[in-house]
Amino acid sequence: MLRFTIILLFILASFQSLKGQQNILYSQYMFDKMLLNPAYAGSSKWMVGSIKNRMQLVNLDGSPTTNLLTFQAPVQAKNIGFGVKIIHDKIAVTNSLTATGIFTYHIGFGGGKLSFGLEGGIVNNSFNYDVLNRVDNIDPAIPIGKESVLLPEISTGVFFRTPSMYVGASLYHLFNSQSKTSFLGNNDLYSLNRCFYGMGGYTFDVSKKFSLEPSFLTKYARGAPFQLDLNLTAFLYNRFSVGTSFRTGDAVILLFKVDVTKNFKVFYSYDITLSNLAKYSSGSHEIGISYGIELLPPPQQKVMHPRYYF
Repeated sequence: MLRFTIILLFILASFQSLKGQQNILYSQYMFDKMLLNPAYAGSSKWMVGSIKNRMQLVNLDGSPTTNLLTFQAPVQAKNIGFGVKIIHDKIAVTNSLTATGIFTYHIGFGGGKLSFGLEGGIVNNSFNYDVLNRVDNIDPAIPIGKESVLLPEISTGVFFRTPSMYVGASLYHLFNSQSKTSFLGNNDLYSLNRCFYGMGGYTFDVSKKFSLEPSFLTKYARGAPFQLDLNLTAFLYNRFSVGTSFRTGDAVILLFKVDVTKNFKVFYSYDITLSNLAKYSSGSHEIGISYGIELLPPPQQKVMHPRYYF
């Protein structure tokens, strides 16, 4: 009964303008900044494809599960880049499929690279209320059947980096898209509310084989509390990365990345839940792999530090 109550609270929370988990939580964004800032796509000399899976609040029925495929590449002679993101997110009765394309433009600035990005695509959200475990089969407050909405998605970002630091800002759901849903009446909408991300970091080279990078991420969306991530990542022998993060009001995170080869990388993170949900969940897992192909840059282009390639 207690577990059913928790699941019901998740579902009721998603009914508030039917927002659901529209801003997906990631723990490994410092290894793939394109996840939260489109301007990062194609900003290095590597063509990179990645696959990731996130299982959030494991052991809690109806908890979020996210699968995503990303691809990015530069067109270095033109100072532009492009990327693709396909994301499937499931939480309780809601399935969300997002497909977007990214275009970026990069210029030399202040001893580093300044990048601008525009991301656009579609979001399809479907709701299957027939999978609910009902106590009262005739409760009119709980919908029945299936429904879906299709919304446009437009986002933008700016990113600046040098060999030792980076800073960026992005705005998602730029046009605050809305769609009516029939089961709640004409006055109720599904909306993609604007979400802001700010990030930055600085790398200290302790020695030729050891570096430390403190970094941060800020997140704000209407209807949700402001959130701050504080991160510390250690780079060992340019092959191993070990880190930890503290996410306000949510979790402490342990992160690992291994460069199996120069081209192939494996990621893993574990979120230790700090909220009251820790009583019912064993935390969150995120795992991913990336494969990159190094492209020869134009002769006049400066080479950035390899830790920023992918």
